[in-house]
Amino acid sequence: MGLERVVNLLPGAVMMGCTYTLVAIGYCLFFGVLDVVVFCCGDIAMFGAFGIVGAYTILYSAGLIQALPLVVMVLLLLLIAAILCAALGLVSYYVSIKPFEKSSTLMPLLSTIALGTVIKEVLGLVFQPVVNGMAQAAINVPDPKSVVGGRNPQGMPHLIAPTGTTMERNLIIIAIMVVILMALFIFLNKTKMGLSMQAISQNRELAFMTGIDVKRIILTTFLIGGVLLSVGGFVLGNYQSIIRFDGGTMYGIKGFSAAVVGGLKSTWGAVIGGMLLGFVEVFAAGLLNGGTQWQNIIAFLVIIVFIIFKPEGIIGEKTVEKV
Repeated sequence: MGLERVVNLLPGAVMMGCTYTLVAIGYCLFFGVLDVVVFCCGDIAMFGAFGIVGAYTILYSAGLIQALPLVVMVLLLLLIAAILCAALGLVSYYVSIKPFEKSSTLMPLLSTIALGTVIKEVLGLVFQPVVNGMAQAAINVPDPKSVVGGRNPQGMPHLIAPTGTTMERNLIIIAIMVVILMALFIFLNKTKMGLSMQAISQNRELAFMTGIDVKRIILTTFLIGGVLLSVGGFVLGNYQSIIRFDGGTMYGIKGFSAAVVGGLKSTWGAVIGGMLLGFVEVFAAGLLNGGTQWQNIIAFLVIIVFIIFKPEGIIGEKTVEKV
């Protein structure tokens, strides 16, 4: 019975790990080219999820959703979310990072936290669901008139295996994650742009001296990071079915924790850290009595242990500074 329970928890653990991995990769990409932790990653991902809900509702009301095949509809919504998050990624660079390039490293850190708060509050204040008959089918809310503002939880449309089982949904999400990782690996290791990003991550000054356009690479990184975070918001929303305007805060913290555990400059470390965090949470919730109430505590205790005994991360390398 115990082994059967463990096997049943595996797909959910992998799926949860996938959601953390996507935002952790965003942290790793940004930190790699800037040596700055962009703390608003979780809020950007949540912005993408809300963008999908808003676009779905508008397109449904216009009759386009009903006329489109499911795959085309999902790709269209993902494209909209990707554009929104990529644009927001660029805004985050120009507003909260670039003005502080010559300041203390603490300044962009604080400014990205502040920007995340702005994104969160704007979602809570501005996002208003369409309260009519169309909205009920669009956002799966039993009584759409009871949803009076963006600070209320919003229903996420069922876009992944809407008529299938939870297992089918999880398997599709895992497949999406594998495809993204493969594409990212090819991009980082087989393209000039990806190799330039790795060169900047290793030594920004030397990369500049060898002729790499550092500014263009940084902007490209924020565009790619925004697209990945939009997929993260999409996956998280479909997994939880309900999204909140302030959900990006905890999501971002866990994604950052996964990146730190894996190694903050390693995308594969982000995968390992995200999966580890997902497995700890799901198995704590599924195997312990009252585990749902303890899963966050146990997950963060594991993170603290890693920070104490392996602060450079699972794949990260120790750095020695000579004085």
